[in-house]
Amino acid sequence: MAQIETGKIAREERERLIMLNQKYEQRISIAKIGKAALNNRDYGTALNRFVEYMKIMADVKEVGDYFELRPSNFDPKKELTEMLMMSHVFFEMARIYDGSPKFSQEAKKCLGQFIAFTTNQPYQIVNSEMLRKYLKRTAFKNAEMFESAHKQIYIESKKCYVVTFCYGETHPVTQDFRLVKDWLLEFSLGQHLVRYYYLYSSVAVQKWEHHLLMKLFSVILIKPSLLFLSKTILPVIIKKC
Repeated sequence: MAQIETGKIAREERERLIMLNQKYEQRISIAKIGKAALNNRDYGTALNRFVEYMKIMADVKEVGDYFELRPSNFDPKKELTEMLMMSHVFFEMARIYDGSPKFSQEAKKCLGQFIAFTTNQPYQIVNSEMLRKYLKRTAFKNAEMFESAHKQIYIESKKCYVVTFCYGETHPVTQDFRLVKDWLLEFSLGQHLVRYYYLYSSVAVQKWEHHLLMKLFSVILIKPSLLFLSKTILPVIIKKC
């Protein structure tokens, strides 16, 4: 009797995995249908397809709810494209929910997931610029929430492109510049400075990584300059933080 029950459970599990695999193979098509519906302003269909996509990902990653999905559930080397798509789907869901005041909490949760799947990722600049452009041309019901999300991406980001390129992620000089970045984000002008720094330094560093001359330039000139700033001007600013 026990063997029969065990066999039944094993069979049901195999069937579940087969069905889940079939859904997983269809997930991109489902997300594309949602995007097409959104472009046609069919918000109900768009949201249903986006939720379906997210539920598939939650089942695949074995988490109870798609709001529990985290970047740590994914392999960034193999699933970076998936993570980027998920960040965009969460953003689109936030936009749809924002259209109705009664769904403000759902919009906030989706925006939180967008931040989680954006911060410190290689596509962080792309997503932050996408959000900034939407803020300029779109009248959100809760604009402050989306503006806060844009700022939060920079607050939570550990990236400091040029400094990290010269000193690495954990060096004290890098930590000092991060503290200054946090201070700058408290001011409107500072936020613009940080945004421009991220925008242009990310592109520059990508090129420098494959350019021997720029690597030598960073060692000879940029690195000592950053160290000088960390020993002179930065301590004064950090005291104000």
